Amino acid sequence: MNTVSSSRPLTESGSPASSTLLFALPALALSSKSGLGAVQLVILLIFIRHFTPVLRGYLRHWGELSGVTLAFLLYFLVSLVRMVVDHQPLHTLDGPSRLLFGLSCIGVMYYLRPRIRYFWLGLCITTLLAAAVAAYQVLSGQMERAIGFTHHAITFGDLALASGLMSACGLAAFRDPRLVRLNWLPGLALVAGLLASVLSGSRGGWLALPLVLIPLLTYGKRMYGNKLPLLCALMLGLLALAFAIPATGVADRVWLALMEVRRYLDTGDATTSVGIRLELWRASVMMFMEHPLLGVGRDGFDNALHALAASGRLQQSPALEYSSSHNDLLHHLATGGILDASLLLMMYVAPLRYFRAELRRQDQGQHPLALAGVVLVAAFIGFGLTDVMFWLMMPKVFYVMMVCSLIGMCLAVRHSAPTPRRILITRTDNIGDVVLTLPLAGYLKQLYPQAEIVFLCRRYAAAVVAQCRHVDRVLTLEELGPDLARGLKQTGCDTVLFAFPRRELAWAARRAGIARRIGSTRRIYHWLSCNRLVNLTSPLGVRLHEAQLSFKLLLPLGIDYVPEREQIWTLYGLDIPRHPDADAVLAGPGFKVILHPKSNGNGREWPLAHYTELARLLGKVDGVRVLVTGSPAEGELLAQQAPELLALPNVENLCGRLDLAAFTALVGGCDGLVASGTGPLHLAAALGRPVVGLFPPLKPIDPVRWAALGQRAHNLVNEPSCGHCADPAQCSCMLAITPQQVLAVIQGWRAEQLAPAA
Repeated sequence: MNTVSSSRPLTESGSPASSTLLFALPALALSSKSGLGAVQLVILLIFIRHFTPVLRGYLRHWGELSGVTLAFLLYFLVSLVRMVVDHQPLHTLDGPSRLLFGLSCIGVMYYLRPRIRYFWLGLCITTLLAAAVAAYQVLSGQMERAIGFTHHAITFGDLALASGLMSACGLAAFRDPRLVRLNWLPGLALVAGLLASVLSGSRGGWLALPLVLIPLLTYGKRMYGNKLPLLCALMLGLLALAFAIPATGVADRVWLALMEVRRYLDTGDATTSVGIRLELWRASVMMFMEHPLLGVGRDGFDNALHALAASGRLQQSPALEYSSSHNDLLHHLATGGILDASLLLMMYVAPLRYFRAELRRQDQGQHPLALAGVVLVAAFIGFGLTDVMFWLMMPKVFYVMMVCSLIGMCLAVRHSAPTPRRILITRTDNIGDVVLTLPLAGYLKQLYPQAEIVFLCRRYAAAVVAQCRHVDRVLTLEELGPDLARGLKQTGCDTVLFAFPRRELAWAARRAGIARRIGSTRRIYHWLSCNRLVNLTSPLGVRLHEAQLSFKLLLPLGIDYVPEREQIWTLYGLDIPRHPDADAVLAGPGFKVILHPKSNGNGREWPLAHYTELARLLGKVDGVRVLVTGSPAEGELLAQQAPELLALPNVENLCGRLDLAAFTALVGGCDGLVASGTGPLHLAAALGRPVVGLFPPLKPIDPVRWAALGQRAHNLVNEPSCGHCADPAQCSCMLAITPQQVLAVIQGWRAEQLAPAA
């Protein structure tokens, strides 16, 4: 049976920390300029910290990134030259430097390879919160126009609308089983973005909708069928509804704008909101005509505006109080001439060309991101018709960080995780845990048949791991010696999966220079010693079996797959060994049932009185031999606590008589085994033997987490619980599992064995 996931392999994914940063990016972008600056600072620090690998990413994809990189870089360089030539203060480089630093988002996102679903979640949730805040501010009467957490209504409305429009592009992310219950979120976020824009009263933002609808309908239909066009129709319908309802004020603002345009054209009235903008546009054209190459200077707009008024070419109006053209292109033409206007167009056209190229490529998961990029650029072009998006700090930083982050994520999802050559799996705890990790080795061997699978365990468990045909080499902790780093380096492994966390091994793997070190976020030291972290917490409250949990460590390899419990047994790959000591026991006639009463303190044990009664009942069944097993110490305990069990004539006491190799052979040759949730139970199930597992209904030691997984495994648990499971002294759940229940299962095994003979 082929258990390899048939789903498209995912990109190699980074740590939950990087995904959290990705979630925070849109959240802080709409909160405040300082919040957005904080994210940019963190990304810049990551860029500096990992400069060499990040730079390699740029160089590897320079052919694709050159246009975008040069656009923002040239804007900064021109700004630097103009600052020197025009003797401007140093703070004039604040905005251009932010645009330059924004380029770091490309390399950082490509290097970190965060889980893209967190970006879509963050974008959707942030847009919903923005709409909620806007509704509260307006409906409570606090403000006439919502400003969110910003200080500018137009900026807030534009960014909220852009976030909502981009959210609609992420429908594909919500096909993920972990997000499928939230597949309504992008549509709601689109509506929320529109609502926030309406409540902000920023009419100019609505001019972006026709531009944005072009890519949404063109590419969206190809990607999502009719789903995205229907969302666009819903958005337009709601906008029409808002226009029709007088209480929203949308119709009033539209008619007022049209009336103000007519008044300006007829009488030159520049005292209204629209009239002021038209007057500023006229002034900007005059400035450009007089200074076509370099404009009046980036800080010269105000002086030039008043100079035009003083010369009588502009009327005295409120427009003279403004410091920008309220139009992106006109402002750059006026203050920077053809040079600055060309740079502005480059900062729009270069990202647009990149995202369109991504949309023309075969989809490897980058199409939704690229569509969001096209929508973002188109939206900002539309916003720039009535505002100067690259004049205020917040929108320009939002633009460059979003554009560059989307580019970095596009590159990341196209990245194929390097094929491991030698994979080290570490599981240095108990035998049962080791057995339940062997399916991970089996799955890796199916995925990478040419790779060498090395399994690190304690010496006492090596005999079991050696029987796994999926493991190429068994390495014991004792073999590594006192210098763990040196021992790990000598293995030549390029990937290590810490299925069992151990501090000294994690640090040793880092010192050994193992390229890919994958650990759990549950251990703080993994955050410093591992370069790939995995959150083992299951989504939406789904509980996984111990054997399934280790598969989550594959996510940084680009493998998002957890097998069903019913598939686990096909991946064990354990061969049944032979051993003379075991052969001597198995040579005798009869149906051989192993009872393993003790668990070395792991989990809850079935009462010894029940084991004794079960052995007594089995003594009444013809041809059944009862083999009691355990360590030497457990044998001594049984002699003290259950002498009646060991004294029964049909019971053979094997405690302490077999080493692990012989015990494994015995288990592999027996006809059944009964135990609580302990190593021998999982070993027998992995070897394909009939087993009965005895469990309490208590998290985390219940069958959901620790059931025996095998083709012939049977697990018994008392449900509902006794209500006192938290206190072992009072819990009666194990007592409630009767010997007669176990006997019935064993008799079924016996009948199956006798059936062929009959």
